[in-house]
Amino acid sequence: MFRKLLIANRGEIAVRLIKACRQLNIQTVAVCSTVDRQAWYTQLADEVVCIGPAAATGSYLNAEAILMAAINTHADAIHPGYGFLAENADFAAMCQECGITWVGPSAAQIRLMGDKSLAKTYAQKQQVPVLAGQSIQGLTWPKIKQAALTIGFPLVLKASHGGGGKGIRVLQTMADLHQQLRVARQEAAAAFLNDAMYLEHYLPTARHIEVQVLGTGDQLLVLGDRDCSLQLHKQKVLEESPASCLTAAQRQTLYQLSRQLLAQSHYQSLGTIEYLFAAGQFYFMEMNTRLQVEHGVTELTTGIDIVQAQLKQAAGVSLHLPVTTTKKVAIEARLTAVLPVEQTVISQFDWPTYARVDTGYRAGDHLVTMYDGLIAKLMVTGPTRAAAVARLQTALAAVRLVGPATNLAFLQQTVARSAYQQDQFSIHSLAQWEAEQ
Repeated sequence: MFRKLLIANRGEIAVRLIKACRQLNIQTVAVCSTVDRQAWYTQLADEVVCIGPAAATGSYLNAEAILMAAINTHADAIHPGYGFLAENADFAAMCQECGITWVGPSAAQIRLMGDKSLAKTYAQKQQVPVLAGQSIQGLTWPKIKQAALTIGFPLVLKASHGGGGKGIRVLQTMADLHQQLRVARQEAAAAFLNDAMYLEHYLPTARHIEVQVLGTGDQLLVLGDRDCSLQLHKQKVLEESPASCLTAAQRQTLYQLSRQLLAQSHYQSLGTIEYLFAAGQFYFMEMNTRLQVEHGVTELTTGIDIVQAQLKQAAGVSLHLPVTTTKKVAIEARLTAVLPVEQTVISQFDWPTYARVDTGYRAGDHLVTMYDGLIAKLMVTGPTRAAAVARLQTALAAVRLVGPATNLAFLQQTVARSAYQQDQFSIHSLAQWEAEQ
């Protein structure tokens, strides 16, 4: 097992990783920007290194500074969390070259799945269905126009190396494409240090279904599925496990496609395979080669601490995971700050004890919004989806957060909707519900 792990991230996920490391007797090194010097996670870690200024490009995206911090503190492993450098193949390779274990897939696996165009070509070769789409990197405007016409409007413009909703635009016309392309590229470059873009056909009605996997190189473990259809501005808001809209036969097909996708890859570490599900058909969308934000609902339904499992796999420790049959439903609601942020001090933050809450903040902390607006992830379980929804309604009603403006009222209203309670929604529903208010 590792002796000391550097966490190349911040906030909620850094807290989660520190707690997992404590259970495995691994010392932790936190890194921080100047604006995060007093953050809770820096107080929980065994050591802290300030790696740069507030801007992410000079700190959390500064691979050299992070590696130097790992070398100077004698860390033998780096965990990237999610976002920032988590799916940066060059950074993974740099860690390996420095003799530091990268807690994640190999650089080659990240490169394959990190490029949406390459990943979809690979999926097709494995006989996994994909939506029509094409990379437009390096193409002139006339060729981009031709690609758009060939695929057919409506379209989705995506960052080829992106995630977390950044760099994504829905396009109805060629004028939309022309107007949005430069902005999307700039957004992608700022977030991922890569402005490559991908065009894909847009489904007017679909569910977003994903599969959690853990690879050991020799074996691929499927740890369940999640429904992440309820998204706003391309950011997930409510997630649940398992995806209750699937029949047993559809779930079997979903898992078979996921195994088929990675059968020849000798995949290692955690990964999430994302699909669009429409008219009974699954379409491979992308694979995130990292720990996912919403991993907690899978932990609650399987009883497996998948963060610890990922650390053990990276350290070469044999995994003895329980064979689980999901007998309950878990739902997560993301509590986020909303604009404008006029008050940054969280003077009160309480929630019911029966809810699991993953957060990087405590009462008295200052909210830092320059990286993301996430305050906490609140999770509940129930023996059925209806029971889990009822408990989520009760839990959200009991949350007390005084300070920054948040989406708490919107979450409460959303879970009270009959369409949500009856499991009748698509990837576009949440935006429609927001517009109705």
